[in-house]
Amino acid sequence: MKNYPYYIFEEECKSLIEKALSEEGIKEEIKFEFPPSPKYGDLSFPVFNIAKKYGKNPEDFSKIIVSKINSYEKNIVERVEAIGGYVNFFIDYKKYSKIVIESIISLGKDYGNLDKKDIKIIVEHTSVNPVHPIHIGSARNAIIGDVLSNILEKAGYEIKRHFYIDDVGLQVAQAAYGYSKIRKIEGKKDHFIGYIYAATNCIINIKKLKEEIKGISNEEKIKEKIKELDEWTSIANELRLKNEKIFDELINEIYKSKDPEKDISELLIRYEKKEEDAVKIIRELCELVISGFRETLDRIGIKFDSWDWESEITCWSGATEDIINKLMETEFGKIDRGTIILDCNKILEKFKLKFGVKEIPPLVLKRSDGTTLYTTRDIAYTIWKFQRADKVINVISIEQRIPQIQLKLALYALNLGNLAERLIHFGYELVHLPGVKMSGRRGRYITLDEVLDEAIRRAYYEVSKRISNEEERRKISEIIGIGAVKYALISISPNKPIVFTWERVLDFEKNSGPFIQYGYVRACNIIAKVEKEEEANYESLNSDYEKQIIMKLSLFPKIINDAAEELRPEILAEYANDLTSLFNLFYDNLPVLKAEDKGLRNARIKLVKAVKIVLENVLSILGINTPEKM
Repeated sequence: MKNYPYYIFEEECKSLIEKALSEEGIKEEIKFEFPPSPKYGDLSFPVFNIAKKYGKNPEDFSKIIVSKINSYEKNIVERVEAIGGYVNFFIDYKKYSKIVIESIISLGKDYGNLDKKDIKIIVEHTSVNPVHPIHIGSARNAIIGDVLSNILEKAGYEIKRHFYIDDVGLQVAQAAYGYSKIRKIEGKKDHFIGYIYAATNCIINIKKLKEEIKGISNEEKIKEKIKELDEWTSIANELRLKNEKIFDELINEIYKSKDPEKDISELLIRYEKKEEDAVKIIRELCELVISGFRETLDRIGIKFDSWDWESEITCWSGATEDIINKLMETEFGKIDRGTIILDCNKILEKFKLKFGVKEIPPLVLKRSDGTTLYTTRDIAYTIWKFQRADKVINVISIEQRIPQIQLKLALYALNLGNLAERLIHFGYELVHLPGVKMSGRRGRYITLDEVLDEAIRRAYYEVSKRISNEEERRKISEIIGIGAVKYALISISPNKPIVFTWERVLDFEKNSGPFIQYGYVRACNIIAKVEKEEEANYESLNSDYEKQIIMKLSLFPKIINDAAEELRPEILAEYANDLTSLFNLFYDNLPVLKAEDKGLRNARIKLVKAVKIVLENVLSILGINTPEKM
């Protein structure tokens, strides 16, 4: 990493500052900033904190430092200026341009790769419950997890991508119960099971509410239940319109049971005990949904190294029961009316832990009916993951913050605090579609497949204006549409909610997947017109447009490092957008192929080639394909 041009420049600046400070009898940590404008240089060192510490005037002190540095021998640094308490370094672009461009061209796809690290990381992401298709909300999880894995891999870590199949939950038992009444599939498998799950849930709720109303005498309570029943009846009407035959068949079958909820609970208990009939129906259902997941994930180029079955790892292995027994041996486990719970607040106090919350509710380890909860099983799964990795990153909605804290507290209670400290909950906010309130239980969601289809359709409309060949139209529309959706879901900071609008997603003018893809195609078009490459005069690249691109290109390895260390995948998307914007300014203001000076022309061609390589590299990390034309 230190051999990359930017780091050579940064190290030189650091060495010059340290030498100047040393002459003043000062030794302090050096931290740089990027100036707000190129007129203030390429890198700045603020002296305010040091000046304050040593009782000096910042402006005078910066001038003293600069006067010393100006007397030293320099390599890539051209000059240094003192401006208002800042020591500003200016790059010698006559040297730097050649180093940067030739470094990128020679390394190609490897440009940006950082030193290998002997650290194994498991990134668990997506992990959608196998009861409905991947929707636009869970798609954000998949995109974040995939890009984060790619960044960490580029940064030199050994990465394994894991999908956790939650096949032991109540939702899966509900879906399997409904599916057992039908035992058939229509259309895309995960979409159909999603319908069965929602319809089953709806029918059971209506049946339950009707029975509850019969046994209530209080008029106010009856009104409350009737209001709830009306809501579910409305949902039933929506679902029946989607598939009348299947819905009516489910009603007839479910109403044959006196207590469907009891049947579902017993199915789950039998599955946890690995009873053959329960295993057969639940595994059949899960495999159907997972095959649908794979189809959708293949469309967006996301693969997993491991599909981890919750039942096998946590239940049938005895690992969860072992964890519960060990926690009950600690001072934090107790039984309350037949339910086994873990006192999380007591763990907080004992280990003097702070998670930004004052109180954590107790964790139910096992219900009175003998079934375990997701978080309990997750303790066993986490320990299993740490047997295979040094660090674990769970990409899970920010709504799961409390269960993730409870998980860490359980590890502390087991004297596995060292694991808890290497366990990262990478939380993210939800995706909102204007006018749509999503709920899997109610069958109200927009699937990722639907979003991708619509994105491709809209892209096709735009592409058709520019390209006449039908096969090319369809191929390019798919690349643009899918890239647009992926960029939209990664470009916003995970701690901010996303409002998904087509106007922003498919904007060809700024900050979108198509915008960056179009910049890449522009670079390809220029390179394609070059008949032969000749000697370049890099010293002639002296316009601000060129200098800004060269600096931005040189920063790519640093961006990879920062994104990996700070776990901020969105800064890579921001970088791609910034580089494309700078390239467009260059393209609009300076001739490349028509440049009169041959040395300058060839230098600009090399610069365009470097831009093409870096855009391709960054889009590859973002999981976005590059079209040949647009």
